[in-house]
Amino acid sequence: MSNREFTSSELDEVLKTIYPLEGSNSVTSIDGTEELTELPFVESGYEGKIDYRIRQLSYSSLLLLHSCPRKFELYKKRSSHKTEESEKSSITFAYGHAIGTGIQEVLIGLPVEKVLMNMFLAWPIDIFSKDEKANKDFWTAIHAIQKFITLREQGFLSDYELVYYEGKPAVELSFCINFPDGFRLRGFVDAVLRNIDTGEIIVLECKTTAMKLNPGGYKNSAQAIGYSIVLDTIFPELSSYKVLYLVYHSKDQDYTPIPFNKTYLQRALWIRELLLDIDIIKLYEEAEVYPMHGESCLSWGRECEYFQTCTLSTAYLTNNCTAEEEDKTEYQISIGLEALLESQFNKMNSTDVE
Repeated sequence: MSNREFTSSELDEVLKTIYPLEGSNSVTSIDGTEELTELPFVESGYEGKIDYRIRQLSYSSLLLLHSCPRKFELYKKRSSHKTEESEKSSITFAYGHAIGTGIQEVLIGLPVEKVLMNMFLAWPIDIFSKDEKANKDFWTAIHAIQKFITLREQGFLSDYELVYYEGKPAVELSFCINFPDGFRLRGFVDAVLRNIDTGEIIVLECKTTAMKLNPGGYKNSAQAIGYSIVLDTIFPELSSYKVLYLVYHSKDQDYTPIPFNKTYLQRALWIRELLLDIDIIKLYEEAEVYPMHGESCLSWGRECEYFQTCTLSTAYLTNNCTAEEEDKTEYQISIGLEALLESQFNKMNSTDVE
């Protein structure tokens, strides 16, 4: 028996007898008979051809687009042909989510017992899972929240109160921006606070890391500029705002506050960048090629989860989008591109803009 390796094109030819081609509603099975497959889901009113899942954007998915378009495509289309998520990655996600949720609930004013119980109930993996090197597990997440409570008792953010929006505390505020051609950017704001004396507004963004802390990693984050969409709705008179990154270092077990001032002039560039990203996605779709960036195959010493399969045809790695995958989230703040540009124009022409 030959031990030669098959090329990607040869593997595609084999798979072609089993899996449907992209955009087709029929498939030839091994015995040669044709079977109908479900047509891809298309939301009401959309007349284009780009997969619904590709058009649902977020800050994290745009980071994927910038690092490797092919990974972005396979991730968005829910490819199951990838290596399993490592335990380390699962712990990192659970750890960051638990601390962020705990901080939000402390700010709301829930009793500490309730906060810790909610963290326990929301922990999505084995309660005894631990990343020894990064010092991350459920128990160190609990310690992080207890430390935050101590900081609050010592006066941290004592001059600020939690903002309420439509009668609800402004934590985990959801927003989306609707772009032409069915594209949409979605996001969530950790918390919005207001200075009791001056009325200054700050957006609190909670982060965790085991790496050496460098403020340069946060200063120009597009995520922070996107929060202006939320503030536009709650405080339309604002011309600038502050983003406070509260970063918890898992090894040092300590918080570092990193504040940055943001102006609405910065948002003008951000809007243009988003439109460029969308145009680039359209170009990839038209060419039917999402480029692979080989420099992104390794990240933090680990191979990309699609490393062994990304050279195969997308038609054999993913399934059509279904109605079950439609995002049914009722976003608290929703705005269209036209309204966003009008708001930006008014801000930039105001004499109060810094």
